[in-house]
Amino acid sequence: MTHVEARRLMSGLEFFRKMLAGDVPPPPMIDLLGIRLAEVDEGRVVFTAIAEERFYNGTGVAHGGFAATLLDTALGCAINSAMPAGRRFTTLELKVNLTRPLTKEAGLLRCEAKVIHVGGRTATSEGRIVDRNGKLYAHGTTTCIVVDTPRGPLEP
Repeated sequence: MTHVEARRLMSGLEFFRKMLAGDVPPPPMIDLLGIRLAEVDEGRVVFTAIAEERFYNGTGVAHGGFAATLLDTALGCAINSAMPAGRRFTTLELKVNLTRPLTKEAGLLRCEAKVIHVGGRTATSEGRIVDRNGKLYAHGTTTCIVVDTPRGPLEP
């Protein structure tokens, strides 16, 4: 069963709890980047990752896209964790603020995201990337748009 098929049958919270338990594999993109789901509640998720050297740019720090991807993952999943079976959202807008350079010396990073608003067509969430001491490395927000409803995909 694909992730899309699973989300048509399960609520977002159910889906992510199965992923956390190891019953559903993580999506390929987050697996590739070593991003791991650590906690999930309705409207809230926590992912962890390490800014490995393989993510560095030419200046010796993690590319900004690494932090953006970590935030995009957590922000969207926080919203999807609040969705019923068959209802999915995807990113419409992403705003990322990088507050300091990320390197492997930061250790295990924690990216927590929480839902701010869920409506009929759009939803918003906010999140932060911090190290084990709570030092802030990036924060961001997203606006997501409905891509599926319990009745099927939205028509253009």
